[in-house]
Amino acid sequence: MKRLILPVLLMGGFVWAKSTNGGLKSILLKHEKSINVNLKSVGNSSYVVKEGDDLESIACDHHITLGQLKEANRLTAKSTVHTGATLLIPDQTIRLSDLLMSVNNIGPLLTEAKEHLGKKYVWGAVGPTQFDCSGFTSYVCKKNQISIPRTSIMQGEVGKKIARGELKEGDLIFFDTSKEHNGVINHVGIYAGDNKFIHASSATMSVVISSLDQSFYKSRFMWGQRVAKDAYFASNANR
Repeated sequence: MKRLILPVLLMGGFVWAKSTNGGLKSILLKHEKSINVNLKSVGNSSYVVKEGDDLESIACDHHITLGQLKEANRLTAKSTVHTGATLLIPDQTIRLSDLLMSVNNIGPLLTEAKEHLGKKYVWGAVGPTQFDCSGFTSYVCKKNQISIPRTSIMQGEVGKKIARGELKEGDLIFFDTSKEHNGVINHVGIYAGDNKFIHASSATMSVVISSLDQSFYKSRFMWGQRVAKDAYFASNANR
C-alpha cells in the first residue's frame, strides 16, 4: 500500500495542511501515516484562471470547498469564470489548538458515541447500557477523558460557544424541546458532521442519529459547545 505524506506547517500557533487523499483529521488519527513538516509562507493567495478551468476544479485543486472559493470572491450561484481572471484563494490555516483537539478528542469521541447506537433511552440513566440525553453525552465524553457536568443545562455552559454554521464533528449541540419554547436547554447531542447528530432520544426511546435539517430540531437548536479535556474543571477554576 502506498504511504501517504501529509505536509504540515507549524508557524505562530497555526497549522497549514494539505492531503492528497482524505481529510486531515482522518489521516492524523491513523498512526501508520507519516507527517512531513515544511516551513513555507501561508495566507491568502491568488490564482489566474486557465483555459478549461471551472470553479469546481479550481476549488478541488486548492483543497478548499466550492463555497469557500465563492465566498472569498463574492461569487453567486450563477457566476462563471473567464480565462485570465484572478481569483482569491482563501487562507487555509487553522489554529494549532483546534487541530490538536481534533486529533486527540473528536475522532475517538464519535467512534465511542456510535458504539451505543440503538441502546435504550431511560430518563436519568448514565450508561453503559441505557442513557438519557445528557447521560449519554457525559458518558461518551468521560470515556475520552473529557470532564463535563451531568445535566444538559450545565453542559451548555462549558467550553466555547459555537454557532450552527461553525459546528465541527464532536461538538456538543443543545436544544430547547419544551412545548413552551422558553429558551432553556433541555436536550443535548453530539454533532457528527453533515448536519447530523447522535443523541439519546426520548421520542424514539433509543440512541439514534438525527438531522439538524429536520424542522423540529432546526427550530429548537440553540447553540453548540466545543469542549476539550478538563474543560469543566478549567471553567470552574475561573469562576
